[in-house]
Parts: sequence; structure tokens; C-alpha cells
Amino acid sequence: MSTTGPSTLGGCPFCGADVTSTNVLIEYEVDGQPAVFAECPQCREVVKPE
Repeated sequence: MSTTGPSTLGGCPFCGADVTSTNVLIEYEVDGQPAVFAECPQCREVVKPE
């Protein structure tokens, strides 16, 4: 049995750290497309992963 970690949503625009699904603070939609704000695990800023 293989285990998978949380999915990577993108990088922090401030420090470049990987932001994963475990860091999500809020999920929403823009023009029918999913979007999120998350807390960067490294610099602790609230970001929109890129």
C-alpha cells in the first residue's frame, strides 16, 4: 500500500516555499474555477499560491 502526501498547490510568492493542501485557509470560486488562500508553512504569510 502506498501513501500519498498532501497535494502541492503552488509556491509562496514571497519566499518560494511549497504550499500544500494542508495549509489552505479558505476555498472559493472565481468565474467557476476553484481558488484558495493558504498560510505559507515557511514565512507564515497568507498567500494565493502561484
